[in-house]
Amino acid sequence: MDMVVAVNKNGIIGRNNKLLWDIPEDMKHFRRLTNHSIIVMGRRTFDSLPFGPLKSRINIVITSTPNKYKDGYKNNDVIFCNLDESKEILKKLQTNTNKGIFIIGGAEIYKYFFSKCKNIYVTHVDTDEREGVSIKSILIELSLDYKVIEKIGSYEEKKTGNPIKYEIVKYVKNE
Repeated sequence: MDMVVAVNKNGIIGRNNKLLWDIPEDMKHFRRLTNHSIIVMGRRTFDSLPFGPLKSRINIVITSTPNKYKDGYKNNDVIFCNLDESKEILKKLQTNTNKGIFIIGGAEIYKYFFSKCKNIYVTHVDTDEREGVSIKSILIELSLDYKVIEKIGSYEEKKTGNPIKYEIVKYVKNE
């Protein structure tokens, strides 16, 4: 199980169910990593997806009220479940499909699955936002329990008119 997250230097990942940055290269990286895999997210993250479930992936959506959503999607690419059910569902899916699992947010889902993840792909965004959803506690654990094994790239996004520096880093859990 792996995790993918974009976070600024204050531990902020988003605000009002939206990402704070428009970084096309980071989105391409996300698609390359998660395509044809199993992705796990909370219901608010799912609701924030502008075009619905992510295509070419099995979308696992964790919610406290899964029955409320079960009739909305008639295919096997979207599964609504509660946190307890997710453990068994993920185990079965990984065994039956041999696909990788990526945790993609939001904050509560990151916090719950963090210690279960082997690899963590972090886009460190060099911005100063202080308001929003924070995963600062995870960043502290990341520095203690994981080591950098690859710096995938440092970039400056200029296309959006507001230059944003960011770095994509792969961490692996200490054995």
